[in-house]
Amino acid sequence: MSFLMLYGSGWTQRWRIAAGTEDVVRSQISQVGNETTGVLNVLDPGSDDEATLVVSWARVAAAVVLDTAAEEPRSSTGQYA
Repeated sequence: MSFLMLYGSGWTQRWRIAAGTEDVVRSQISQVGNETTGVLNVLDPGSDDEATLVVSWARVAAAVVLDTAAEEPRSSTGQYA
């Protein structure tokens, strides 16, 4: 399981990456700070519902993909840290 962490000025988001799309997400995060838009398939970590995430990379200060070896325990904090 992998997560996409997005950081901006005053905000942070965490999204679970849909299985099989990790390489696409990794290639997209190279666009951080550029005047481009990305479309990523993600899962809401609170509900596991599929979602299409549209990212304005110019508004993102930093992004990282975190790989985990085991299932993360569920919490009520949702996708925002």
